[in-house]
Amino acid sequence: MASIFAYTARNGDGRFVAGSLHAENREQALAHLRTRPLFVTSLSATDSATGVVGSIVTAWPISGAARSAFFRSFATLIRAGVPIRRALDVVIGSCRDARLREALRSVLSDIESGSELSTAMSRRPREFPRLYVALIRAGELSGALDEILERLAALLERHLAVRKRVRSALAYPLIVACAALSLVLFLVGSTVPAFASMFAEMRVTLPWSTRALILAGNALRSPSAWLVLAAVPLVVVALWQAARRTEAMAIRIDRCSLATPVLGGILRKAVVARFSRTLGTMLRSGVPLLDALDAAHDVVENVVYSSFTRELGTALREGTPIAEALQRSGLFDGLFLQLVRVGEETGTLDAMLLRIADYYELDVETAVAALGSVVEPVLIIGLGALVGVIVASILIPLYSMIGSIK
Repeated sequence: MASIFAYTARNGDGRFVAGSLHAENREQALAHLRTRPLFVTSLSATDSATGVVGSIVTAWPISGAARSAFFRSFATLIRAGVPIRRALDVVIGSCRDARLREALRSVLSDIESGSELSTAMSRRPREFPRLYVALIRAGELSGALDEILERLAALLERHLAVRKRVRSALAYPLIVACAALSLVLFLVGSTVPAFASMFAEMRVTLPWSTRALILAGNALRSPSAWLVLAAVPLVVVALWQAARRTEAMAIRIDRCSLATPVLGGILRKAVVARFSRTLGTMLRSGVPLLDALDAAHDVVENVVYSSFTRELGTALREGTPIAEALQRSGLFDGLFLQLVRVGEETGTLDAMLLRIADYYELDVETAVAALGSVVEPVLIIGLGALVGVIVASILIPLYSMIGSIK
């Protein structure tokens, strides 16, 4: 049974490189690596105990911008008539992502040994998912590799553009929230303890809100408290990653996220848009529907929908129309189902899926922008209310102290 092997090595320049490749066994993996000027320092299967460290070293994700830039440059060179080997050599020299650069050097080595581009990339499934391999294989079979590469580049650029717009729309509310939290911690940690000693000397009766603030302020004066606050996000992320490692728990988490008011609807549309654009691009490029579904499973960033792609493939093999199978799942709205049914009946399913993706991507961007405009005033009002509670908790006992002096 084939496995993914993680490796670390030194190249001809003495630089440290790390990567992964798909091979039947350790000997075959070493044979692939020996075709290159590498001094292998470690090699282990990622599903073994000794492969955990190597898997962590090679697990840093390749940036979407680096992938998009590579495929766009590669497509341009191929369309200009540059041979594949020369084109790869050129794009490797301009690639800034170390992991992608190492993967491309490995692919180039396999091509020089007689492998096809799709076969060489399929040996590096972490760097080149099945979506890329299926599209490139379709381009090789049809003799239109340059056109397929441009479609793949456009697909990645579209995904990256949508993600950037969503992030930019949510950036300001996130900055406001961080600023509000920092201000509150500063007030509680520095201002409140200064009044606490005064209230203690005057023996003023304190309301529960003031007592709570004093306890929090005293706690924040301890370095261990700040360490705990810094560790909380790390622990949450670790628990989140651990929970998502099991498919059952990941499905529960994603079902809950899809059921969340407002945010769940936006997330659902974003997932459907990504699924539609990926599947539509592959069908337009000549990839068979079942193969396209298998590849789409890897890029749908929601376990509920990615699991459904397997069920959809099974239903299609049994002869069920795609629109009917989609309707049974309950994961798609009426508009999506109607458009898919029309595309299936007219033989234009690829074009219809791409139009659906355009519609839902625009809808997601509009919804996120509207959500950001609503969140901003809510955060400002919440910050004002929180600061008001802190100020009132200090002023109330302060007025009481002044009255007792009189």
